[in-house]
Amino acid sequence: MARRGTNLFKRNDGLRALKIARDGGIEPAMIEIVAKDGTIFRVYGDNATLAETTQETADAKAWDLEIAKLKAARKGQ
Repeated sequence: MARRGTNLFKRNDGLRALKIARDGGIEPAMIEIVAKDGTIFRVYGDNATLAETTQETADAKAWDLEIAKLKAARKGQ
C-alpha cells in the first residue's frame, strides 16, 4: 500500500485560523493553504463570489475616478 507523506497542516489549524479571523470581525471568503511542496489548497466560503465582485467593483470605480481626474487635468491645461 502506498504511504502518504506527512501533512504538517492539520484540519484544526485551518479551523483555528478561521475562528481567529471571525473573532476579529472578518468573514473570510476564501482560505488558501500553501504546503511545503508547493501544493496550493483553496477553500471557498459562502460569500466568496460576493466578496470578489464587490472588490472588483470598488477597484473599477477607483480606476475610473483616477482616469477622470487625469482627463480633467489635461483639459484644464
